[in-house]
Amino acid sequence: MKNRISKIILWIARIWGGLSFLFLLFMVGAHLIGALSGEVEGSGMTAREFATFIFFPLSTIVGLGIAFKWPNIGGTITIIGAVGFLFMRPDLISDPMIYQHAGPGLLFLAYWFLKKSS
Repeated sequence: MKNRISKIILWIARIWGGLSFLFLLFMVGAHLIGALSGEVEGSGMTAREFATFIFFPLSTIVGLGIAFKWPNIGGTITIIGAVGFLFMRPDLISDPMIYQHAGPGLLFLAYWFLKKSS
């Protein structure tokens, strides 16, 4: 029974994580293309904005990508990125978008813990 639950959690994490991964990759790609083509004004970042960008969305993209092969490492990267982002931007703690993209990281970690204990 525990094995079946862990497989269900894994597939929910993969589907949800894949959708989040693709969405964030599209958004970052569109922003970069806009910045390179000169269509986005003020695209220069301060050091604080750059650090925030590393925490979210970059660490989320990297973490979710890694989680497909190594759920414990990728889930940890995703969660650390979300926590670091919320530490730097406490005004966004009530924003559900952050939790929506960090959720798969928690599920990947839950799968890893269940798999490890069985």
